[in-house]
Amino acid sequence: MKIFVYPYSPTTIGFDPDFDGYVITTANAFERYLKLGFLKEKIEIAESIDFKHVFRIVQDLVESFSDFDEVFTLKENDIEWIDVINDYFFGEKNKPTLALFKDKYYMRSVLQGKIEQPDFVAMTPEISAEKVPEKGVIKPRRAEASLGVDFYANRFEFERTRANLAADDELILEEAVDYDVMFTCDGVFYQDELIQFFSNQYSNKVSNCDIEKYTIIHTNENYWKNPSLISRLKEDTAEVLKILTNGKGTIAFHMEWFYNSVTDALTFCEVGARFGGWHIPEIVELAFGQDYRKTYWELKNGKRYLKMKQIPQPKQAAAVVGIYANHTAIPENMGKLLGARFKCIQYGSSSKKGATGNSDLLCLIMFAEDDIESIYQISEKIGKMIEEA
Repeated sequence: MKIFVYPYSPTTIGFDPDFDGYVITTANAFERYLKLGFLKEKIEIAESIDFKHVFRIVQDLVESFSDFDEVFTLKENDIEWIDVINDYFFGEKNKPTLALFKDKYYMRSVLQGKIEQPDFVAMTPEISAEKVPEKGVIKPRRAEASLGVDFYANRFEFERTRANLAADDELILEEAVDYDVMFTCDGVFYQDELIQFFSNQYSNKVSNCDIEKYTIIHTNENYWKNPSLISRLKEDTAEVLKILTNGKGTIAFHMEWFYNSVTDALTFCEVGARFGGWHIPEIVELAFGQDYRKTYWELKNGKRYLKMKQIPQPKQAAAVVGIYANHTAIPENMGKLLGARFKCIQYGSSSKKGATGNSDLLCLIMFAEDDIESIYQISEKIGKMIEEA
């Protein structure tokens, strides 16, 4: 059977009731299908013909019946995103739908109702202010990192942002998340299974990047302080990847989670089908003694790995410090503190964007210590030097 998505009358396209499948349409067109003899029980009414609502209906149908093999449309403006849905459910067996890892609106729509994440809507000039959260974040749907992200704290700021939108801007609006720590999760996922998993965290809020002079990414402190939280991150990360890949293929992943230490709430931020930036694979190798990049390429070349049975534990703590060129200079006495234990990965202003995507990096420094407390002590010294520079 097939699923046909069409918001208009079927008469103009010669569509008749002999169709072997289901129709997804709007409430306005519903009666027109009934008058032509289409069976009521084979017509699904979507609140809106968009990715978010159509995906959920298709998913419900596929879970109820096993003999669907295609979802399609004849509405030109909808062909691209409906093809993404078709690829997800009916595409090649070993090929994940990577558009879901690039487009934040697609990503959130697929995860809706299954993963803890912010409420969201597609942001358009026509959107009603009454339908958006009081505080929120407006993002380009396909931009890297947090490039182009705009925060609003009240309805006035929202209206100002909306007034500047062009009709063809592709944006997503998300509810603001109350968090104090952001975790990153990186590794390799193969056909519904986590093969490798590692976690780090940011020293400060990514949302404050425009006012920060530096950012530090280091091994997640909860390997030492709260191992059960690492287990939760691992399980939630695996669940996100199972849903987005639909059990297909091999991917390297870089995922981010908001964490509220008061409520103990983990909220999904986003994920990319790629290695983490800021030399995160090297931080992982320093801390854990494992190079998951090698595992990824071996899987791509046909080697098979067993499912990860235990969460790897760090042998030491590792960190990378990024100093932003638009805020400060390299402290003159940095070399005395760093010594031979430190590796300067990058020095001098460059076109390479920071982890937040908003600032050019002046310097990127990696180091490792025996434990997380030592990382904090060195980081504090580096922070003071940068602030005083």
